[in-house]
Amino acid sequence: MSHKKKPARTAPRRRTHSSGRTLALVVVAGVILAGGVLLAGRWSGRSGTPTAASPGTPAPAAGSTQVPAIAVTPTVYDLGQVSQAKGIVTVELTVANTGAADLVIHEMETSCGCTRAALVVDGRAGPWFGMRGHGGWPTGWSANVRSAQQATLRVQYDPDAHGIYRGTIDRTVVIYSNDPRRSETQVRLTGTQVP
Repeated sequence: MSHKKKPARTAPRRRTHSSGRTLALVVVAGVILAGGVLLAGRWSGRSGTPTAASPGTPAPAAGSTQVPAIAVTPTVYDLGQVSQAKGIVTVELTVANTGAADLVIHEMETSCGCTRAALVVDGRAGPWFGMRGHGGWPTGWSANVRSAQQATLRVQYDPDAHGIYRGTIDRTVVIYSNDPRRSETQVRLTGTQVP
């Protein structure tokens, strides 16, 4: 008995209009991808472009020259050598409104759970803001810094937050405000952690 190979079956060819369908899928995928990138940038707060002010934060009128302007000094604070044995380090920076309208700061966040920040305006300290998603989160808070007024940004770095760590410190504090040119202002803390 001989075994003959049966010819492979092939499906009948259908005529399709795949180029139109492919183009439509590419366009839809592009729109979804672009929307995802924009949303991810807004949620992460690191998009490099201003995001809309949060509800309750007054925005300047269109074309208005009466706008707030945030200025933080210094923008990079060198902590130097931070001793883990000595514990938490607290530093103060200046937040000024160099604009012509009231500056409203409505939220802050830090890049790591070892760092937290609070704003002091007119001698009153606001709540501590830390890394988003780590612990409680202040809600319903805002601070008003009048034109030509200065406030204090109080920042704490906890060298014990990561257990035994030796090396470079590079943390960021992000301040969210109604400044139409810089709605997200970043301040960096740098240094070296030692025993």
